[in-house]
Amino acid sequence: MRRHLTPSPAIVIATLALLLAAGGGAWAAGQLPSAHRAKAHAAASPNRGPRGPRGPRGFRGARGLAGSQGPAGPSDGYVVNVAQSQSLTPGTDTTVAKLLVPSGGTYIVTASTELGNQTSNANLLSCTLLQNSNPVDSGSADLPAQAVFAATISLTGAATADNGGTISVSCNPSLGASARNTVITAVKVGTLHIQTSTTP
Repeated sequence: MRRHLTPSPAIVIATLALLLAAGGGAWAAGQLPSAHRAKAHAAASPNRGPRGPRGPRGFRGARGLAGSQGPAGPSDGYVVNVAQSQSLTPGTDTTVAKLLVPSGGTYIVTASTELGNQTSNANLLSCTLLQNSNPVDSGSADLPAQAVFAATISLTGAATADNGGTISVSCNPSLGASARNTVITAVKVGTLHIQTSTTP
């Protein structure tokens, strides 16, 4: 005669609890939001997912401040060269060269002239660099007692816009003399800084 085995109540309760627990976990996993599921999947998967689309371009920022002014450009230069020999009258200022520059500018000016004696006596001679009638610089030379070109005077100075735009060199000998190869050069500058002369 075959005997039927009936499970005990404790086994039945334990089996039901296990089935409910397994079914409830699966249901809870199905109810997770998609973002959480994607994150859980990414954590479980060793491969990174595809990159998302690029976002829109932002607004342009405000314009920056203007930079400082750059250095001044190339300077303008002016020059005159009077090569021929000119006689100098004793006791009289004789203009031996003249340079015209545009008005309203400031210039650094240099000049030189070669001087010769026309007598057989020693001859003291002076020359002046002028802007219009205003002296800018001056110099002198003692010519030897022979009729030769034996000295050169070099002059330099600054010519400002206030005094006009004519630069000249004039010379005045004690006795008869002559000048040749007179050169005047003026270079225009942006700003002239004048310092007070002091004893070194």
